[in-house]
Amino acid sequence: MRWILQRLQLLVLGLAITGIWGCASQPEKYTITRLPEPPGLAETDDRLQDKNPTFDDTRIDSRLLDGWEVNQSNAVIKLDSPKVDPEHRPELLELVPSYASCAGRGTAGFPSANMLDGAAKQFDDGLYAALDLACYKGELGGAMPGAVNLISEIFDQLSEDSPAKPFLAAAMQLAGMDATLPRKAEKVRDRLLKEFESDTVASKPVSFYTWTPELECVWKFYRFLQKEFANKKELEIPKAVANVLAANASLLKKYEAVQQFYGRLTNPLSCLSVCALKDGTDDLAALARKYNVWHAAVAIFPPSTSRESELFERVFPGGIPDNVEAMTELIKRIRSGGTNLQPKPDDGWYQYQVYALECLLNPGKNQESERLLLTADYKKRLVEAFKVMFAKRRETHARQLDVPKSAAFRPSVTRPTHLAPRLRIEPCPTLYLRNARAYAFLQNILRATVSAENLKALHGLREGGSRTPNLDDELESMRLRTYGFYLVSCEDIGMAPTFIEGEPVDQQAAKKTALEWLAQSGKVPDLACDTRVAVPIHYDPMAKKARLWVTLGVRMARLDASYARAPKIRPQKDGGAWQEVSENELATQHVLIPVDEFAEVEVNADKIPNRAQLRALCDKYKTKEDIVKALQSL
Repeated sequence: MRWILQRLQLLVLGLAITGIWGCASQPEKYTITRLPEPPGLAETDDRLQDKNPTFDDTRIDSRLLDGWEVNQSNAVIKLDSPKVDPEHRPELLELVPSYASCAGRGTAGFPSANMLDGAAKQFDDGLYAALDLACYKGELGGAMPGAVNLISEIFDQLSEDSPAKPFLAAAMQLAGMDATLPRKAEKVRDRLLKEFESDTVASKPVSFYTWTPELECVWKFYRFLQKEFANKKELEIPKAVANVLAANASLLKKYEAVQQFYGRLTNPLSCLSVCALKDGTDDLAALARKYNVWHAAVAIFPPSTSRESELFERVFPGGIPDNVEAMTELIKRIRSGGTNLQPKPDDGWYQYQVYALECLLNPGKNQESERLLLTADYKKRLVEAFKVMFAKRRETHARQLDVPKSAAFRPSVTRPTHLAPRLRIEPCPTLYLRNARAYAFLQNILRATVSAENLKALHGLREGGSRTPNLDDELESMRLRTYGFYLVSCEDIGMAPTFIEGEPVDQQAAKKTALEWLAQSGKVPDLACDTRVAVPIHYDPMAKKARLWVTLGVRMARLDASYARAPKIRPQKDGGAWQEVSENELATQHVLIPVDEFAEVEVNADKIPNRAQLRALCDKYKTKEDIVKALQSL
């Protein structure tokens, strides 16, 4: 039951993509001007002599090529992403809001990893929104309490003069609940609320929390209770809560269930929960070491930590310098091994999600590395994909994460010519496998804590309503589909799939699910959703500045796939020995794939845009440079 499935969404079949783009409405579009490439991310071409996959007589592609069987087991596919000439192909630099908006823009190719990820992002957002709201309201069932009712119960157990009384009352008011207080305590509550609202980094809902007023309340309720208490005077509040929990085993069990739920749904907590105060000491540094948390502070509902937050706080304790791009620093440290994204035993779903992305930065370490010859330009394209996907994953978990401060072929007996790789999705098998395992991890955690029965009573959310399938069915579909993309991608490059012993994968069902999704993806609503998001990754309270990771829209990129080392073929009916393919029989698959544009910007902390504000800004200012300038001048 340790199965982990991560969210990689899929790219559509070439014909399916044409279907998507053919039915899309005319999008708002604008062009970008290429900004200088950040230093420190130099790439080099792979060398063919370093690629030596072993020939396997039995590894035959399930698809026929004009009546011929194809064996790619020792073939090597070259991938390149040539730079766009803005004078001759300016349309490839036009940014649009969604993948479906790319309709009719040049020759359709196959789905990019970005596009698959974009579809999965809609599911992930809807699932997290539904679970967060259900935990807030007490609708998860089983041993999971409602967070608002839990705080209300703790409030009722506090003495009238408790310093925690106005603090919890403020949280309850943010949740729309009345709490009776003495006049003096009301003034304290109102002051706390005013201070919270003035801290827009904490209080302003972003991500999908702007979908409904109820989700906005979820954001504000939890974010208020994530306040970290770090000095002795402040500790009076969490100590009072700790005393209530120590005297009431039922309340303590409910409280611990909430902390454990978010510790697995997102990541381990970044600071101490009030339970740590049972040790009877005010030495928060010692408690932080004992409980292995990042911050020597206490919160009622602690936020979750992340590798990037820990890195930025450690490397830039005084704030991120103006001439430093945080994303570039993160990438360099992941590549050097200084930051390890591999999940630890107590890590949550978020860590499994970002770990899947690591393979985009170190493609030479992936399962498929022997079979793919990557140019420096294609490696740069993978780095850009990493940036966008990392920002989007963080945006899904934005409320809970700590913000660090400072096809078919007609049969023929004619020997095929112009033989090119037949890629149905962008060949990133390791990425898809790790994403699948992240979903499996989430499924196991939710079925253990919430139960499959209760998940069947819930539906993921989307802007304007609910998703049709129940959460249990849709999560199982995502798990199968993403494993299926791994299997499809393996076959596309002639690689045998590799699973850990005992990994519960029905390969036939998974591949079938993936191919069915690809075939009908032209009608998938998730691919028509606006992709543009912004998420804070650092806050400088002295300068009142926040650093953001922003995705500005979707554009088209070239991808060329050819054989650096040819596959072998033989007639299907006759069988016999595998035949060599000569160089003049080979060709290149030239396609366009949809990719996202990324930027890192610093803005005034009280001007962090939510999704609607960012998208309006992108529609007004038509170039990447102008959008970044507009954000910085808000």
